[in-house]
Amino acid sequence: MVLVAAALAACGDADSGGSKPGSGGAWERLPDPPLSPRETGLGLWTGSEVLLVGGSDADPCPPSASCIAPGEPPLRDGAAFDPRLRTWRQIAPAPVGFSFGEGVVVRGVAYVLAHGEVGRPDAPPAFLGYRVADDDWEELPLPSGDGDRSIVATDEQVVAFTRSDEGSETPDLVFDPAANAWSELPDDPLPRSFDRTLAWSGRELVLFAHELVPQPGAREPSLVIAAALDLDSGQWRRLPDSEILGQGARWFELAGRLILPALGSADGGEVGNWGRPYPYGGILDPQRGEWSDLPERPREADPSTGEELAAGVFAGRDADYFGYRGWILDAAAREWIAIPPLEDEDPVITGRTVATAGRDMLVFGGVRWAGRSLRGELLNDAWIWSPRGG
Repeated sequence: MVLVAAALAACGDADSGGSKPGSGGAWERLPDPPLSPRETGLGLWTGSEVLLVGGSDADPCPPSASCIAPGEPPLRDGAAFDPRLRTWRQIAPAPVGFSFGEGVVVRGVAYVLAHGEVGRPDAPPAFLGYRVADDDWEELPLPSGDGDRSIVATDEQVVAFTRSDEGSETPDLVFDPAANAWSELPDDPLPRSFDRTLAWSGRELVLFAHELVPQPGAREPSLVIAAALDLDSGQWRRLPDSEILGQGARWFELAGRLILPALGSADGGEVGNWGRPYPYGGILDPQRGEWSDLPERPREADPSTGEELAAGVFAGRDADYFGYRGWILDAAAREWIAIPPLEDEDPVITGRTVATAGRDMLVFGGVRWAGRSLRGELLNDAWIWSPRGG
């Protein structure tokens, strides 16, 4: 970790970095998991296995179409994959089915926040806990409030936060497994904001957001603002404002720094131009209160990989992936790596599950759309890829 931290410390150098198209290994087709074909399942890394849970096997909605809610409930079953042994095992079904959910793993428990689907049978919002060692699920109390919530993990806790407080202030909450209850976090010092997200730095919860201003981005960019919370003292401190747009990725912690591995930039366009481009991603050192740049974006990119499309980040044995096309950031080596095309990518494929498997990437299921057909084929194939060839 000392070497990784030292490498990351130089990420802000403007003259360094670059791309390595094809420096990762090839995709490997895995044995089919003991799951039916489906889309939009949830993938979670426990530290030793990948959990695949839920999803939908109803007739899929074509890309860019507007469809009514399916008449069938979402799926509840799941499977676990051991990347060392290349083996699957079935796990107990969840008490509630879901096809739109997110999850975190804390101390051997996978917590899932299912967002629910209005109009779909047996698809309510739910907060679930799965004890990996016991292969046992439990339905837990939902976080209160009407806000659009998301969850993040600290080393020992789960935090539910609202993505926007544009309409009203809604408290962020922390879950106590022993008490089986939620409690409120202290109110943050940021003004009314949107696109709120929390990340764990290893020492503090860091809140990122965009200030709510009239016509954000019309005359000047709406840049990321931030604050950090010490959970022990309950004290917030305001961090310096950034010069990044903060879109298109998730925050990744490495050696106390937080990385937003997003490619590309924007300058406001011809009308209302901002005078210069602002990057989407960047790096924050919360302890020092310092922002720095990502390594230089890929040059001589293969257009088939998506030059401006970021799909995740890895460093050492840790990673976080949220896409399987484009580029991932090797934060330790300070370079971007092109993801090779997965199988035959000519047909449009939607709804794939992308999961982290240590530092490798696992992809499962989805829907294949051939030609102009409005009927998609549900998949249950699984693939794994290593960014450094195994």
